[in-house]
Amino acid sequence: MADESGSNQERSTMRSVERAFDVVDLLSDSGRPLRLAEVARGTGLHIATAQRILKVLERRNYVAQDSAGYSVGAAALAAAHSFLVGNHLVLTATPVLQELAAALGLTASLSVRLGSARVLVARVEGSSPLRYQLPVGGRLPLHLGAGKVFLAYMDKASRDEVLGDMEKLETAAGTAIPRDEYLSLLDEIAAQGYAVSRNERVVGAVSVSAPVRSREGHLLGAVQVAGREEDLSDDRLPEVTREVVNAGASIAARMR
Repeated sequence: MADESGSNQERSTMRSVERAFDVVDLLSDSGRPLRLAEVARGTGLHIATAQRILKVLERRNYVAQDSAGYSVGAAALAAAHSFLVGNHLVLTATPVLQELAAALGLTASLSVRLGSARVLVARVEGSSPLRYQLPVGGRLPLHLGAGKVFLAYMDKASRDEVLGDMEKLETAAGTAIPRDEYLSLLDEIAAQGYAVSRNERVVGAVSVSAPVRSREGHLLGAVQVAGREEDLSDDRLPEVTREVVNAGASIAARMR
């Protein structure tokens, strides 16, 4: 009986931890403060449970509250800073990204997978600035841009989990890609070892991305360069692609 009681208590504790992270994730993704009812609805929690969790997180400064509602607190920023200055992959990739940006004049970045999204963990600006900012720490979709590199190396079940019931995938330019055609594109990316994206996430932007893989073949991240259409013409693609693929291999080699 004691063992069963202890096991139930452990499961309850773990569930409480998961719920707390669900709340932080929701606030991180929202892009704006959320009211208590919105947090409860977004996490599927009873409103009283959501309020208790928010109060605990607020005491630990992972959540802040003002008249607009609840948002991520300063402690989350401190944790993110610790990741950026202490993560082996980020530290290893940064000098490679600096070399890549200097050589091509394009913005170089590194993304890692975060569930059904990717998050930018490092970025170095090129001499030709983008019209938009690639957001370090922001979650970006896996089905557009450099995210396709992650999908390309997934098995069918994992791809289906990410894509869900989407019958077609729409880009920022309004192009609709049928699912079967898109899956064939992912297979092509896996075979050739890089992805080229035009007007997918941002109109007027072009990017080239390649995998960073461990010695065992596990996908650690995706390295990418991005620029304006006028800075990344078809004539430059072979050179840029070669440099990006080499950068991915260089980061992987330095990780070993």
